[in-house]
Formats: sequence, structure tokens, C-alpha cells
Amino acid sequence: MTASAIVMVFLALIIILFYFAFERSHPKASELVLVAQLCALAISARAIFSFVPYFNPVLAIIMLSGLALGSKKGFLIGSLTALGSNFIFGQGPWTLYQMVSWGLAGVIFGLLGAGKLLRLSNWRARAYVLASVSAALSIVFITGPIADLSGVFMFGVNDIKSFWALLAAGFVLNLSLAASTIVTFLVAARAILFALGRACRQEAA
Repeated sequence: MTASAIVMVFLALIIILFYFAFERSHPKASELVLVAQLCALAISARAIFSFVPYFNPVLAIIMLSGLALGSKKGFLIGSLTALGSNFIFGQGPWTLYQMVSWGLAGVIFGLLGAGKLLRLSNWRARAYVLASVSAALSIVFITGPIADLSGVFMFGVNDIKSFWALLAAGFVLNLSLAASTIVTFLVAARAILFALGRACRQEAA
């Protein structure tokens, strides 16, 4: 097997393991509906804002979903958003990379929620700063580079200089995604989290 095939098999295994863990949690029908609605919202946001240069709120929606619903559902929403939206923007080898990348964005914020570092309500300056810093670091240094790695195999990068050049080319896009996410937090985080918190309370009732 080539290096590209090995990496893609590894990514597929990550996705399958998260999906299996979600299925093992025996989700209710209402949970599946909520996940589907959030995927549709994120896919719509990516499609609508694709016409706005250097701005897209899709990762903010995924991260807030992970914060409210937990890491497993956060991964599910992120990965399915990448898969679903690529039926609009084009499927290819990069899809698996995007699925893992965006899924991990949901996981990271799910962990922040599980650790009580961020809460669903009463967001003040500290919460916005922590969420913004976490999002920026995640996008620029973790999720963004994972998505960018698809280019290593698509373009046949075979030396370290070309590898760093490829990551540097994606750096500006990752910065714009980080900035978009932070702006979305400032504008819509409270409203989205209020709606998700209400949905979670209704499920628990």
C-alpha cells in the first residue's frame, strides 16, 4: 500500500470508531433529529457564506454543537457536515481529511464542556476569550493542518521544503477560518447555546 492509502485507511478507522462509539451510546430518535438539524445548519452556513471572501461560520457551529452535546456528537456533526457539504463543493480524497479535521473541532470543544472550562450559559468576557483562543489554536495548529495534509498526497509533495510550503499556503485560510469562528462566537454564541441548552433539557425531561 502507498503512504496515501495507509493514511486514508487510518482516517477512515478514526471515523468508524467515533461512529461506532456514538451508536453504542444508543441515541434517542430526538438526539438523531437534533444532530441532523445541526448538520443541515452547518452545511447551509458553509454553502451560503462561500460567497463571502475569507468568512465562513461553519466551524463555529460545529464547535458550539460539540460544547453543548459532547465530543461524540460533536465529531459526528463535524464529520457529516464535511461529507454533506462536499456534495455541493466536490468530493475527493480531501473529504476524509476534512471529516476528521472538522470532527476533531467538535471533539475539542466537547472536552472543554466536559471539563467545565466552558458552559452553555452566562457567557461573559472570560468565556469569549477562552473560546476564541481555543478555536484559534485548534484551527491554526490542529484541525487546519490536518485538512491541509490532503494536498501532500494529491500534489505529490516528497520533500520537507514542499511540505512546509504547503502548510504555509493553508495558513492564511486557517487564519481566516479562525477569525470567522471568533466573530461568529461574538455575534451568535449565546443564541445558539441557549437553543441547544433548551433542546438538551427537553430531551432529559
